[in-house]
Amino acid sequence: MKSILLGTTALVAAGATACDAMADGLELTLGGDYAAAAGANVAEDFYSGLNGDPRWGAFRQDVEVFFFGKTTLDNGISVGTKIELEGQQSSDQIDEVWAFFEGGFGEVRFGDDDDAVEQLSYGIPTATNIFGVDSPYFSFSNAWAGGLGVGTNSTYRQLSGDATKILYFSPTFGGFTFGISFAPDRQGEDCYFGFTSGTGCGSSAPGGTTYANNVGEISEVISAAINFEHDFDGFYLVTGTGGAYGELERPGPGNPGRDTNVWTARGHLHVGFGGWYMGGAIAYTENQYGAGNGTQNGGNVLTYGLGVTYNWDAWTAGFSWSGGQYGEFYGSPTGGDGTLNVFRLEGRYDLGPGISLDASTGYDNWNVEGGQGYDAWTVMSGFHIGF
Repeated sequence: MKSILLGTTALVAAGATACDAMADGLELTLGGDYAAAAGANVAEDFYSGLNGDPRWGAFRQDVEVFFFGKTTLDNGISVGTKIELEGQQSSDQIDEVWAFFEGGFGEVRFGDDDDAVEQLSYGIPTATNIFGVDSPYFSFSNAWAGGLGVGTNSTYRQLSGDATKILYFSPTFGGFTFGISFAPDRQGEDCYFGFTSGTGCGSSAPGGTTYANNVGEISEVISAAINFEHDFDGFYLVTGTGGAYGELERPGPGNPGRDTNVWTARGHLHVGFGGWYMGGAIAYTENQYGAGNGTQNGGNVLTYGLGVTYNWDAWTAGFSWSGGQYGEFYGSPTGGDGTLNVFRLEGRYDLGPGISLDASTGYDNWNVEGGQGYDAWTVMSGFHIGF
C-alpha cells in the first residue's frame, strides 16, 4: 500500500512539474480601459413613420479587460498571446484572442482578430478618446431607429470580423509596413455588418469545416494593406491603403453556396505639425446582399470624412465630419440610397496618462430616397480611463 501511495505521489509530482513547466512559458499582465458617457438629443426630428418614442438622453459605458503575455526565446523569436474580455455581459464575451510569433521576419499572428486592412487603418481624426464621427465608442443618435438601420459612419472596413484567421505583418522598412491576412470563414461576433444568421456564426459554431452556404456569411476572405508613417523633423505624415475580397454565401437549393463576390477598399492621409493634426479617410464596399439578408438589399457603401484637432498643454479641441452613402437602402419604399452626415465639435482634457475628460456636441442628418429622414442636435460628455 505504501509503495502504491509513493508511486501515486511520484505521478502527481511529475504532473505538477509538467504543469509548472508549461506555466513558466508566459506571465500574463492585466490591462484594459473603462469609458463612460452621458448624452442628450436636445432637438430631434423623425420621419412620420417612426414607431416608438425615444428617450431624450441616456447613460452609456464600455469596459474591456485584456490579458497579455510575451516572452523572448533563446533563438531571439518572441512568442506571446492576448485575450480581450468584455467587461459587461455580452453575447461576444471574449472579444478577441490570438497568439503571435515575431522576430526579424516580422510578425505572424493566429486567432480571432481584426484583418490586415483594419489593423493598418487610420480613421477620421477626433479630439476625444470616446466620441467622434468614425466608429466612436458612443453615439446617442437615433438615426437607426424605426428601421433606419444606420446610426454612425465607419471607414474601418473589413469583411471577416473577428473570425479565426492567420495574419502576417512585415518589419517596418523606411516607415513602410505591409500586412496580409486570410480567413476561411467568418465566425466572429456577427456574420456580416451586424447581421447574424445563426448556423455557422459565432465562436460557438458547430464542429467540422462549417457550411459553404450560410446566409450572410463570407468565405475565403483575403485582406492586405500597406501603411507609411514618418516624422520629418516635426512634420508628421501617415498614409496608407488596403482592401479585402471574399465570397458572400447564399442558402438553399439552386444556389451554389459561394456565389457572390464581395470586396472593400479604403485609404487614409493624416498630417501633423506643431499642435495641429488633420486628415481624412475613405472606404468603399461592394457588398451585394441578397434580398432581406441584412440591412441592405444589394447596395454598396461609401463612407468618408475629414477632421482637424489642435493640442496645447493638457487640452485638445477639434472639429470633424463624416458622410456615408448607403446604396439601395432597404428602408426606402423606392429602393433608394440613404445618406448620413455627422458633424462634431469636440474637446478633451487629459487628467493624466490614459485618463481624460471628454465632451462633444454635434448634428446628425439621415435621409433616404422616398421620404424617410432624421436629424438631431446632440450634446455628450464622459471620461476615459486606461489601465
